[in-house]
Amino acid sequence: MGNKQNRVRRGGESACLITSSSNKKIKEEDSGSSEGDARDYDVKIQKASDEILEVEKKYNKLRKPYFQKRNIKRLPNFWITAFVNNKEIAEILKKDEEDALRFLNKSEVEEIEDIKSGYRINFYFDENPYFENDVLIKKFYLGSSVSQNTSIRWKEDAEFFIY
Repeated sequence: MGNKQNRVRRGGESACLITSSSNKKIKEEDSGSSEGDARDYDVKIQKASDEILEVEKKYNKLRKPYFQKRNIKRLPNFWITAFVNNKEIAEILKKDEEDALRFLNKSEVEEIEDIKSGYRINFYFDENPYFENDVLIKKFYLGSSVSQNTSIRWKEDAEFFIY
């Protein structure tokens, strides 16, 4: 009787879940795992993550030519149409921003050199009456709310409102 049991009642029957002595043994075995085991596990997980990232980098290089082949430039006003038809984006776009986006002819996402660090979005523009840049870049860093972007070189006669 020294071996207490935790019981659950199910449909009028009593079923043994686990004895207090076996519960004690489980705790002893669990506490017996060393910190070294945990470090080994962490090292293995990190190695697997690194290998997965290498496969992703290789895959991204393989598919890049297919994305370039699509050539969205052939579709007039593709990007402005995509943006104004996206409810969340359309709600924040101002009229003059829409006008400037009519000159956007291509966008691409690239991982930053170290794929774990983040990514950047490159926006390619045709000649336009607003700014001189051909490309505007926005960089996002994983795990950070900070981002970086290209300084826009505004044209002197541009009528563009900065909010």
